[in-house]
Amino acid sequence: MLAGSSDVGAVWDVHEYLSDKRREVDTEYDYRYSVLISVFARLVREGWLSGGGLRGLAAEKLKMITGIVALSRQ
Repeated sequence: MLAGSSDVGAVWDVHEYLSDKRREVDTEYDYRYSVLISVFARLVREGWLSGGGLRGLAAEKLKMITGIVALSRQ
């Protein structure tokens, strides 16, 4: 992004771009225990995880994941 630019302000554009990407990655790969239900729901919704991959979770957690997925599809 900077190779073809002689504009000093381009450095700040790159900084902003990289900061945005860092926030995306931090959100995408947030595996703190407190947000795992949301992460699992997003993975199911995006097709990366199926019901079989959730085997072993407690019934109330499965219900929450199913509810979040259903709400996001509306």
